[in-house]
Amino acid sequence: MDTDDFPTDPRALTLPQRRSNQSRMHREQRFWLERLRQLAEGPPPEKDFPAFLLATAAFRELAQHLARATTRAQLPPQVADEMDRFVQAFSDYLRTCDGEDSFASRRQPRG
Repeated sequence: MDTDDFPTDPRALTLPQRRSNQSRMHREQRFWLERLRQLAEGPPPEKDFPAFLLATAAFRELAQHLARATTRAQLPPQVADEMDRFVQAFSDYLRTCDGEDSFASRRQPRG
């Protein structure tokens, strides 16, 4: 799979499409899940966490930072915070599409 063809907004995919992508990207899933378990604060991401999303263009910048770190202490604070938000926001990504607006990118208020 060419990960550059992955949608910019991974929430645009249906639940079956999400699960299919996880299956196709099993190597990326294994690598990134292990990395997140090393770096994330709090309980480690569960087995069905969509770590493969870090191999997509939507999360390329975050992935580049995480790829260089082997411990959380090596992450700049803003990168650690972004990673924690990513882990929290996508924890149910492969389970449901309900309530996804709750982790949509922060919108600027209209004025």
